Amino acid sequence: MKQEDPAQLWSVCLSELRGMMPAQTFATWFERTKGHDVTPDKFTIEVPNPFSGERMLKRFHDKISQVVTTHLGRQVSIDYHIFEGNSQIVPVLTDLPSYGPPGPDREGQAAQAGQEQQAGDVEETDILYDNYTFENFVVGECNDFAHAASLAVVKSPGQQTFNPLVIYGGVGLGKTHLAQAIAHESKQLGTVDRVRYVTSEIFYSEFIESIQEKKTKEFAQTYRNVDLLIVDDIQFFCKGHKDRTQEEFFHTFDVLRQKGKQIVLTSDRIPKELSGLEERLVSRFEWGLLADMKPPDYETREAILHKKADKDGLSLSPDVIAYIADRVASNIRELEGAVLSLLAYASLSHCDITIEVAKRVLSNKIRRKQRAAGIEDIQKAVARHYDVSVEDLAAKTRKKHVVTARQIAMFLCRDMTRSSLKDIGAIFGKRDHTTVIHACQTIKKLLLNDEHLQDDLDKIRNSLL
Repeated sequence: MKQEDPAQLWSVCLSELRGMMPAQTFATWFERTKGHDVTPDKFTIEVPNPFSGERMLKRFHDKISQVVTTHLGRQVSIDYHIFEGNSQIVPVLTDLPSYGPPGPDREGQAAQAGQEQQAGDVEETDILYDNYTFENFVVGECNDFAHAASLAVVKSPGQQTFNPLVIYGGVGLGKTHLAQAIAHESKQLGTVDRVRYVTSEIFYSEFIESIQEKKTKEFAQTYRNVDLLIVDDIQFFCKGHKDRTQEEFFHTFDVLRQKGKQIVLTSDRIPKELSGLEERLVSRFEWGLLADMKPPDYETREAILHKKADKDGLSLSPDVIAYIADRVASNIRELEGAVLSLLAYASLSHCDITIEVAKRVLSNKIRRKQRAAGIEDIQKAVARHYDVSVEDLAAKTRKKHVVTARQIAMFLCRDMTRSSLKDIGAIFGKRDHTTVIHACQTIKKLLLNDEHLQDDLDKIRNSLL
């Protein structure tokens, strides 16, 4: 590079950084950054807000420094600043804020919040589970971003950067746990006065009831006069014809955000993949912060099992913990279910849980590791199920039944293996990674309304066990 143009330098670095992390991680942290200034000994990166800058400092600084050094040909210090136009606001110099026990002021606020709860100012339409707290949440690489974002919402509710906070991920990964932890902690610390936690299904049911009883104004007032609104499983809004419900939630969302009140949503998918959700809602959901929850890695699974066993008073040896963690990889709910099964057996049989006992008790629950099934195994299973050849799956043919089988195979490869989009596409006839993305999105949309497709997927998965 002849001239050290900071924008051009950062553009080149971004191209390399993009390939060093998952697409969603890159989109979350890097897409709104800019190269601001470069000097002989310093490179300044513009970040959109303090939270982004602090997270980049903590998680990605070494990668950034390495890539910048490579392209500059010399070692420089990396600075992160928040800018507004040409005016520098503040350099990012600190790590993420700590969230320790409440100090004296917070304790006073918490006590005051407790009094307000007794006075009826805090509402939960759904029951908040006592054990769904931050203290009981096990943090790992799979969920550290969502956890940090949730704590930030508790500390500073209503900030535009985190409003709304959308926590998304597959079934049983802890989205509801985090959502309820936000409610518990906000009440305890007194950072908000009025909290309302509901599932989207309850929101819908209450809205229908308000129409029948001609109390829509009262319904709107109930939801628009809170400081923190948490709606769990917003994908329910996409099922069936819920146009009026979506319209009501749209207006509720706008009123709360204009008032500076905090909104937290959970979903099984990223908002733009919620087929049937109005575009204006998708747009608003993406105004704030999107935090994904991934399946727990091995170390996190072990930590979850230890915590669950300790909480339930069940003594599990390291080899039993390792056995379960190695074979239950899909979600946290299954991990906890395995511990509960062993607890029930130990209580009824009055025996210790050895590795042999664990294998026998959990034989119907434990699946062989999903990663044991490779791309070729999945191709063969899909080809066998749909009566096509493996060669057809990689061919250029556009016959409908072959295209469907190919898309299902790509979807399962993405879901059941650790292979990259590029690697999957290469095996399916040297196709581009965007083809794999399109295939996955197509199958996800079909699964919303096609029960037979879900049955097919279950049969194929079971054939791979």
